[in-house]
Amino acid sequence: MSSSTSSSDPSSDQAGDHRKWRQTAGWFFCGAAALAFVVMALIIIVDPFDTLPVSPPLDRVPISSNARFSFPALARADRFDSAIIGTSTSRLLRPDMLDGLLDGKFVNLAMNSATAYEQYRMLALFGRHHPEMQFLIMGVDLVWCGTGDSFEKYTPRPFPEWMYDENRWNDFLHHFDFFTLEQTGRQLATMLGLRAVKYGRDGYTDFLPDPSEYDLGKVRQSLVKMRELNIQAPKAGGDFAPDRLTFPTHPMLAELLRGLPADTQKLLFFAPYHRAQHPLADSIPGREWFECKQRIARLAADIPNMRVADFMIASPFTTRDENYWDPLHYSVAAADELMRDLAAAMTGEEVAGSNFDLLAPGMQPRPFPDTAD
Repeated sequence: MSSSTSSSDPSSDQAGDHRKWRQTAGWFFCGAAALAFVVMALIIIVDPFDTLPVSPPLDRVPISSNARFSFPALARADRFDSAIIGTSTSRLLRPDMLDGLLDGKFVNLAMNSATAYEQYRMLALFGRHHPEMQFLIMGVDLVWCGTGDSFEKYTPRPFPEWMYDENRWNDFLHHFDFFTLEQTGRQLATMLGLRAVKYGRDGYTDFLPDPSEYDLGKVRQSLVKMRELNIQAPKAGGDFAPDRLTFPTHPMLAELLRGLPADTQKLLFFAPYHRAQHPLADSIPGREWFECKQRIARLAADIPNMRVADFMIASPFTTRDENYWDPLHYSVAAADELMRDLAAAMTGEEVAGSNFDLLAPGMQPRPFPDTAD
């Protein structure tokens, strides 16, 4: 006698499970694709760095704490006709004040810890987009005075090479990552008034601590330490030959300056480090810095409408402790004095009791001091 039992077909159950899995996976991938499309569209529309060729003309501001991402858009902007280039020792130069002093439309493109190469790329970009550049003010500090056979092109901060070429379409390839998405959120929040504008539309930002935190005693302690380091610096022996020194960034600087429009009024200024930062004349750094100044002054001598001003000297500016937050960085109030001096140097005006020396062709820089006092 046969009997029968009712049971489900295993193969039918498996087929049902596969259909459910495929449906779930399909919905997941469709959702992911839709989300990716929305994110991509948001990034393209907001265009946080203002570099994409098809984004709408929205009111964007510099948004990234790394100016290497924010400043290419400013370097291309046609509302400017003059530029400030340099490191943090040039960041406190206010474009609005220089506009009034020199009748230009300045943008400050100086960046914290900018290497010589990064400055080269920034000025080259500005120059390509401003063939009738009116003024250039370029701060020269120790990144242009390194010796040896090579130099560091970058800092630990990322440098987006693709923002500095003329193919803006390739920028799309670099826009779809978490960093850009984060910057998109910041730019959008700023556009909607939900986030305060932190960085100036002309590149200027006061990066110093709040004035209430200024402590002259601490400043003077840092100056004492710097003097002690200069005293301990190795001395240049009798076999030291300055003419044998190689400054690997100088050919790049010469190429850059010779490529600028002849009519552009140009000023190179050696940064006004506090007197305590200056090396002793008989030390190896002192001999190297002095030779660096001479070489730069010589290469600038045949550039049309070029002036070289040396603020890296003992002067009323660099010997006043109250002007500084540390051996390198002067205050906002001191920056106003510096800008007036820069305007005078740009026009070739000699200033009584001057804070700078104008290095005419063939003129040697003032020697560094023999003592750290």
